[in-house]
Amino acid sequence: MEQKSNYLKSEQELKDKQDELYNKTIEGIKQKGQSPGHKDLLELMASEATILTAIHRIKANKGSRTAGSDHKLMKPDILQKDYPKVIQLVQESFRNYRPKPIKRKYIPKANSEALRPLGIPSIIDRVIQECVRLIIEPILEAQFFQHSYGFRPMRDSSMALTRTTDIVHITGHYWIIEGDIRKFFDCVNHTILIKKLWNMGIRDRRVLMIIKAMLKAGIMDELKENPIGTPQGGVISPLLANAYLHAFDQWVTREWENKRTRYPYAQKYKQYDRLRKTTHLKETYLVRYADDWVLITNSKRNAEKWKYRITRYLKERLKLSLSEEKTLITDIRRRPIKFLGFEIKAIKGKAKHGHILISKPNQQRLKEKVSEIHKTIKKIKGATKKEDLIHWINLINSKIRGLIQYYECTTKVNVYLRKYTDKLHYLAYLKLRKHGGYKLPAKQVDNLLSVHDKYTTKIPVIEYNGLKIGITRLDFCTWQKSKNKSPKETPYTEAGRQVYMNRTGKKPIKVRADELLSLNWSKIIKIGHKGKLYNFEYFMNRAYAFNRDKGRCRVCKEELQGDDIRIHHINPKLSIEEVNRVPNLASMHEHCHQMIHSSKDYSMVGKRTWEKVLGFREKLSLT
Repeated sequence: MEQKSNYLKSEQELKDKQDELYNKTIEGIKQKGQSPGHKDLLELMASEATILTAIHRIKANKGSRTAGSDHKLMKPDILQKDYPKVIQLVQESFRNYRPKPIKRKYIPKANSEALRPLGIPSIIDRVIQECVRLIIEPILEAQFFQHSYGFRPMRDSSMALTRTTDIVHITGHYWIIEGDIRKFFDCVNHTILIKKLWNMGIRDRRVLMIIKAMLKAGIMDELKENPIGTPQGGVISPLLANAYLHAFDQWVTREWENKRTRYPYAQKYKQYDRLRKTTHLKETYLVRYADDWVLITNSKRNAEKWKYRITRYLKERLKLSLSEEKTLITDIRRRPIKFLGFEIKAIKGKAKHGHILISKPNQQRLKEKVSEIHKTIKKIKGATKKEDLIHWINLINSKIRGLIQYYECTTKVNVYLRKYTDKLHYLAYLKLRKHGGYKLPAKQVDNLLSVHDKYTTKIPVIEYNGLKIGITRLDFCTWQKSKNKSPKETPYTEAGRQVYMNRTGKKPIKVRADELLSLNWSKIIKIGHKGKLYNFEYFMNRAYAFNRDKGRCRVCKEELQGDDIRIHHINPKLSIEEVNRVPNLASMHEHCHQMIHSSKDYSMVGKRTWEKVLGFREKLSLT
């Protein structure tokens, strides 16, 4: 890692580099039919900006509160340490990477009594994995199959459902192979995966050796070295899984969906019409979500041929096998297929091919999720304070809305969620009534306003600080057809980000103001400030506070620029867990900051500014 010029200095530089890697790969494929070789990637991964971004992303994940085999946690062992020491620790780990053994944990599998093994890496290994992922993902994303939806940015299961139902509706093909690869994550061949990454343009041998070391990391109390498989639970595992199955996508789709023809058709449907008339190709459409996939074709015979061919291909080329009991050939006019927790069936109706598509939640999985919510509602009885009660209400609402949002893409979502609504609603009312709760029309409560404002149905509520806080209902939902995924939508081009924003209404995440705040950082280091107020978490969050404040001083409201910037601790006496969180940080000019920490009269600066100064002083004095 000697090429210092290849280091990234800010999050904006990281984003620009990701765009560059993506576009360079796209251009290489257009010109030569394959990805260009990308070298010197390790310097990008070990850059300060990449490390900072990686830690911020891992911190936001609930898994950051789980320790690995070394028993270290994100907060005390990363966020509450000195900033330069954390950066140095990660960079040194890159130089001679030796991952710690992963910790094995078993969780229940959906619709099965079997347990799914999760591999939990140490915190520092998770940071390294995320740094690697941030740099290689744009290269791989530029090449992945358009209708692969699992664990990829700006994609989700609802898109896979929509693609499946749209293809059946448009083509009138009702024969579907429900594909399931047996123990996929446990059977990934390391040598094959490394070769595939090389062929996809990851040509920095140092990076490939780091990835190989990640794959071979031992399992605590079980194995010293892992000979095969990639651990479920690793930050980088889903990306590597998609890279491993990329060859499968290419092999299946080259015979129909991505068939190369002499004439470059501008519209796919015209190409397909021509292929139907002039060839004997087996018409098929693939939709994949990680190791779950469906193949849609026009006859039982073709489905049987494809199943045989796929079984052989996976065994010979990828050292994988299909699960015989789960890989089914189904005529969805007779019975539904089960895919990603959804059930899809074709019933007779007024449509192009005489059948309409209906989708609904998988009954077993829905029942399990409702049971989890039921158990959570029961825990309300343990709340001894109103604050605890509010926490449980928020948690319950989060689970109910999460279930609704996952299944609202199914056409029968109202019918099947309504079955469980009264049971949950009545239990919630009984539990809140013991704490002084009562019923009120949903549109009159003060939480989840965007949802509750549409309903007059009564829900159980409690009062807290003058607010009416209620537990929402499972039937507050309507069918929301997911919009088709545009091929142009990607986080790695300006146009792709705009398409995503237009589809979802979500604005792109702002980058941290790293460059602007670098002088502020230098000044703090020069003065010698350290301790809990100036640990890693402070240096990470100060830029997010700056963005929240829109680059303006919280005291005088003027624009901040140059080295005249301070990020003020509103309450410096908070605990180490709270003191450097974004809500406790405020952006301001150096001279405004000095006024707050002074006892002098600065009323001459103007009424509005002086009131702000007094407000911040009051918060300091209360501490």
